[in-house]
Amino acid sequence: MSPERKRGASLAGWAPGVDHSAYDADEMEFWTNREISLIQNLLQEKGEMDKDSIGDALGCKYWGPFRFRQSLRAGVERGAFRKVSGGRYAPV
Repeated sequence: MSPERKRGASLAGWAPGVDHSAYDADEMEFWTNREISLIQNLLQEKGEMDKDSIGDALGCKYWGPFRFRQSLRAGVERGAFRKVSGGRYAPV
């Protein structure tokens, strides 16, 4: 690896020589808010849906590792939508 090239965060979220800044936290919060908003809008439009259907409709497989799961959890915690039962979510 050339000296100019810095290592980025690994899948585990940590790599030697990489400091996380407030910018990183702000950027992650921006994306989390965006993802929650996408899920919330979809549920308001379509009504109650299962996790897989939400993921397929929003293309969550391109969001990055564990982002979809984290966004579902955060959205429920923030009251943007609710978990109804066994992997099903509904608008508030």
